[in-house]
Amino acid sequence: MTPKRGQSIVEMALLLPVMLMVIFGIIEFGYLIFAYSMVSQAARNGAEVAAQLPPHQSWLDLRNNPPANYPGFTADACVRGIMEAIRSDVVLFDGQANEGRRIEDYVAIRYPNGGQTRNLSDRGPIEIEINYPVRTITPLFQMIGISNGTINVRVVQRRSIENLGINPTSPRGVACARDVADWREIQQGGR
Repeated sequence: MTPKRGQSIVEMALLLPVMLMVIFGIIEFGYLIFAYSMVSQAARNGAEVAAQLPPHQSWLDLRNNPPANYPGFTADACVRGIMEAIRSDVVLFDGQANEGRRIEDYVAIRYPNGGQTRNLSDRGPIEIEINYPVRTITPLFQMIGISNGTINVRVVQRRSIENLGINPTSPRGVACARDVADWREIQQGGR
């Protein structure tokens, strides 16, 4: 028995959407697993540095309510060290590759048990959360109506405080500023 003309075209028309969804799914989920592992490693790096250089809660509070003379969130040496550690492993999802999104704009540093646990007797945990939107590379999620082209990858890493940001090169012996006035004093003392 020979197949009728056009039968293979009809079969292909029926199977092509299913095959494309499977192929797009393999590509997209592999990409998202890679994105998750990269963001997770960045958060882990940041948490390791944060355990050694825990910023003061008062400096962290300035990010949401900056004063007029605020030098910027990363002006504090402790916060800058954490952000540099986070950026050290982010090779694909930063800047132009992901619609100009900078990973440090999606980082939260906090003390889940409160800022008063920033001491060596409580060794309170410090937490790094990255909630980073990753642009999808295939139209799979748009085709099935799940996403508008971005998926948020959220990772939280915690570490116990191991040090209080000691800086032996600073005359005051500290690296982390409490507020803007303290930051200016550390800057002047380090010269």
